[in-house]
Amino acid sequence: MMFKGSNLLVLMGIVLLITALVILLEWHAVHSLGFPHSATGEGTVGVQAGGVDDLHFAADEVARHAAHLRGAAATAATSPSLAPSSTLPSFPAPPEMRDRHCTTRKYDLHALPKVSLIIPYLNETWRHISATVGSMLAYSPMEVVDEMLFIDDGNALEWQFHKELMALHPKIRVHRNEQRQGLIRSKVIGAGLITSEVIFFMEPHCIVQKQWLEPLLQRLMLDASSHSTVVMPTLDIIPENNFKEYRPANHHIGGFDWSLTFNWMALIEQRNRSYTYPDPYPTPALSGGIFGIWRDYWERKGTYDTNMSEWGGEHIEMSLRTWRCGGRIEVIPCSRMGHVFRGKNPYVVHPVEVVRNQKRAALVWLDNHLEDYYIQVPMARKLDAGDVSERLNLKERLHCESMDWYIENVYPELKGKQPRKR
Repeated sequence: MMFKGSNLLVLMGIVLLITALVILLEWHAVHSLGFPHSATGEGTVGVQAGGVDDLHFAADEVARHAAHLRGAAATAATSPSLAPSSTLPSFPAPPEMRDRHCTTRKYDLHALPKVSLIIPYLNETWRHISATVGSMLAYSPMEVVDEMLFIDDGNALEWQFHKELMALHPKIRVHRNEQRQGLIRSKVIGAGLITSEVIFFMEPHCIVQKQWLEPLLQRLMLDASSHSTVVMPTLDIIPENNFKEYRPANHHIGGFDWSLTFNWMALIEQRNRSYTYPDPYPTPALSGGIFGIWRDYWERKGTYDTNMSEWGGEHIEMSLRTWRCGGRIEVIPCSRMGHVFRGKNPYVVHPVEVVRNQKRAALVWLDNHLEDYYIQVPMARKLDAGDVSERLNLKERLHCESMDWYIENVYPELKGKQPRKR
């Protein structure tokens, strides 16, 4: 059905309002996690060829990049280019947040699978990107890392940083999308360019903790026969207005409501009284785009829905697909990193595309609960989400369980979120 004139304006207005609300709710969810305490890193850490050295962000670098934290306006106004340093980049030193049982664990690196890190980026500051790389180089066992693959998603020249990135380490590679493909398709493109056994999807505004990678790979090794587990680190909070601050997150599970909006839900200790921290624990939903997965499993289970565009909805779709098609998602508390949760993306997101993505997930995966989604997001009912037959065929081919099975066995809390007709 086509919309014209005032009806189209009303529809777009509603879509804009709902999408803004969705983003606000997810942002608010992050900031209401119930942190046990706050912590601030003292100083920064810089990585040199011989190891870890105490360096600080130069004051002129901080000033130079303060205006580039987000938004297309900042992109057009100034250039964030920064000459590569003669040393590997510094980063704010994260306080030790791991449980003592994690800090004493030993890992046989020879037994761990090889991994490639895939990091899409668009309009990201050099300060954030370089600090992310600096922390990964400092705290990752590079003998198990095949490469760090950055996906330049159509950045303007002043936001590309190709030479700067590749000068940091020989295992860093950059692939450029000449035109913006969006976060979802960029990850699929990146995964198609690597040959490692394991893929870890990363974001370019994080500070990883010591031994962040080993527990993830170790947990995947326990699933070496079926390769059906998806693993997530604990995502601590770096406030977007203070990159040097670090706030530990609690042990929540991830979930969503019938609008397919992600939220952090109950503590695992409340959900499972027999749980012992810091053991891995199941979560009904991925919080976003930071997770590790066997490459063959990623391909066999359908990667992402590449008819989704830009950003949004793909983490809920993948959560439903993973659990209902024979897999599981776990949080690995011994793996921690700080992540900048932003109230606004540094690139344009078209609200109607977010709702369109969510509707595609709803059409494929909600089964007899599709009306519950429409009650929560009424404007989606008449929105054209495109052909989903390929994803429905995938669902049938994988012999996936029903939505009712998922509610009963994975996410019973969703029963209490049943929407009321308006």
